[in-house]
Amino acid sequence: MIAYKESLILNDPQTLVLSKPLPLPKGQRIEVVILATNEDVELEQVRSDIATRGISEDEVRQALAWARQ
Repeated sequence: MIAYKESLILNDPQTLVLSKPLPLPKGQRIEVVILATNEDVELEQVRSDIATRGISEDEVRQALAWARQ
């Protein structure tokens, strides 16, 4: 079994556009599983967790800047 994961944003609900071709031959039978996330709920949960831990917005910005280095 070969697994492939890619996160993307739908522009057309009938078309998935991958960033690169799948490593499979033409005609290969595949199974597609779609997992949609509810970003608003997830974002609010993250914000709630941050507030509960007493982390400031400035600390979040500093952590993000550090992680992006």
